[in-house]
Amino acid sequence: MRRGVSFVLMLGAIVAFQALFPIASLATDGSDPQEPAKQAGEDRWVPSLAITSGITIQKQQGLADSVLFEDINSNPSPVRLRGFVNGDDLAVSPFVGGTLELMTPALPIPTRPRLFVSGEILPTFASDRELAIEGDPDCVRGPQPDDPCARDEDGSRRTAFSETSANGVGSSTSAQIDTLVFGASLGVAFPLKVGKRQLRIKPSVGWIHYKVETNGLVVDAACDTFDTPMGPENRCTDVTLVPGDPPEPGFLRETILTASKSRRFNGIGPGLDIEMDTGRYGPLGVSLFMGARAYAVLGDRTISFGATESFTDQISDPVNTPPPVTDVAVGRFEVEVDPWIYRAHVGIRFRWLGSRE
Repeated sequence: MRRGVSFVLMLGAIVAFQALFPIASLATDGSDPQEPAKQAGEDRWVPSLAITSGITIQKQQGLADSVLFEDINSNPSPVRLRGFVNGDDLAVSPFVGGTLELMTPALPIPTRPRLFVSGEILPTFASDRELAIEGDPDCVRGPQPDDPCARDEDGSRRTAFSETSANGVGSSTSAQIDTLVFGASLGVAFPLKVGKRQLRIKPSVGWIHYKVETNGLVVDAACDTFDTPMGPENRCTDVTLVPGDPPEPGFLRETILTASKSRRFNGIGPGLDIEMDTGRYGPLGVSLFMGARAYAVLGDRTISFGATESFTDQISDPVNTPPPVTDVAVGRFEVEVDPWIYRAHVGIRFRWLGSRE
């Protein structure tokens, strides 16, 4: 469907480009059908500054996977840690920015079109998108909502909890478009007079440059079993079962894998703007515009990254002292952006027209 939308936008821009020759040739000032209406500043180079706002839209996909290599020196086969999770989200990112444009004098051909080139800076206010999420990864904590991180407990806990009832475990992969987005475009402006209003239809080819920042997180709990007079119990923290008695021991191995990576992307594609002059104040002309663009993302669209954490444990043996056992936790994360990124915008333009003709 997304490819169909981009194809329709591109086809619409081409059709508009072709159709505007006969349409714009009909525009006149109302006095002589053989003489088209004169454009403001058509015999000079016209620089302009525009303030624009809008949104970009792009689908993003992500995955997170984590495994544990137990006793990696003798048994390198991995076992599931948090396992595999994937998902996607539609990144809708608002922006407000500025555009500098330079338009040529009118070309001495039918419809008197004008070429233009522009560059833009588009500060983008995108939110962090959770693409793949399992559990609620933060820090290992007790089952109650107000429990602190287990690693920060002081042994005053009265009720033991096990790794299966621990909160704050899980895995996630997230992505966010960076604040600074850059763009440029090259196109043709066709004049069209509607009533007393001067319009310009502006098909163009545009370029966009943006950065996507990604983050991955895995949190897992492993708690040892201790034999107590009340029977074996899996405890993630020290627990004071009887008031006044010293805490009975617990053990927590908290696995936290964090990783991040960013990548810059470039896209090119068609666009179409409609601009209407609203007034002139001395040498300054003011116009309003709206438009849409579609960019095909170039090159590799995947961001892959990962993290590892090692744990070395000494096995207790009353007869021999075996070598330490090393376990390695491995997390793998991936984000892929859609082949197309879409944009819609509106704005106001201030054009330097010079003295009146």
